[in-house]
Amino acid sequence: MTAPKLADIAKRAEVSIAAVSIALNNRDTKRVSEAKRNEIRKIAEELNYVPNEVAKALSERRTRLLGLVVPFRDPILNHFIAQVLSGIQVTLMRRGYSLLLYSPTGKSGGSTRDQVLERRFTDGLIFVDTGSSSTRDLAERIQQLEAAKIKFVMINTYSHRASVNSVGVDDSAMGEAAAHYLVQRKHRRIAFLSSSGMLPTHLHLLQGLRRGVIAHGLDLPAEHIGCSENNEETTFRILDRWLASKRTAPTAIFCADDQLLMHLYGYVEARGMRLPEDVAVIGRGDASFNSLLRPRPTAFYLPTFEMGELGAGMLIDLIEKPEQKPQRVLLPFKLHAGDTA
Repeated sequence: MTAPKLADIAKRAEVSIAAVSIALNNRDTKRVSEAKRNEIRKIAEELNYVPNEVAKALSERRTRLLGLVVPFRDPILNHFIAQVLSGIQVTLMRRGYSLLLYSPTGKSGGSTRDQVLERRFTDGLIFVDTGSSSTRDLAERIQQLEAAKIKFVMINTYSHRASVNSVGVDDSAMGEAAAHYLVQRKHRRIAFLSSSGMLPTHLHLLQGLRRGVIAHGLDLPAEHIGCSENNEETTFRILDRWLASKRTAPTAIFCADDQLLMHLYGYVEARGMRLPEDVAVIGRGDASFNSLLRPRPTAFYLPTFEMGELGAGMLIDLIEKPEQKPQRVLLPFKLHAGDTA
């Protein structure tokens, strides 16, 4: 049995094929009367008519396909990505779009050439940053994408003053909140463990953390700021240096991401230490991953699902309403008072 066509609906409704197309694709059109629109839709439902998405895309000059650019390199990061992807999929299902996954194997985000080639098959691109793109990388990527006239949105990253669609959290406010939380718990020597000083996340968290400790009349000395490039051996060396002297050792550590938190937990186990008795720890990351750790980390949870859901919606709005101005949205974060600080 052949699939029903627009012509079959038009014949039963006694209207033109054009009228059927208008009625099915534009629910509020005035070009076909309301009574006839309802009749056409009823006939289409009775015939189990399924629209030809390829033809629809050609008529709209859109593929209704979005590209997702994300690096899959580490199982810990995949926890974060899975949550963002779930949010993206909810929006895409609701608004009638599909997703093409693109995972570069090299530098985070892939080359501009790869991104432009990918754009040939999509209406726009969603970039999910897992904390490995420097401020310079991001600035260059934005410049190249805008020059290529590619519609895009960035998730969990920062565009500084650039007028682009982006969704993330206010890491500066988070750093300040971490300082207040730890100081209220009588900590006076606080350290900051990050992956790289070149990352926007590092810069914003450090800015807020420093502002918070200064507000309490304390200091964040340079020797208590450590960047390990997500290398476990380097993390261990930093922690050994910090904790060598009880007189100067930090009593609390703010950890910038889940990867580092895993290294810190490994260090505590390897050195026969206890959390928070020997050192307090507060993290920043994905709730689904942190829930697997024991003791349960005290951590700021990122609204990863909401990031994906909102980011996809922002990109579709930009595609469907090109005149709409880009937005930079910072979602609220949540502190989970676990057992480590």
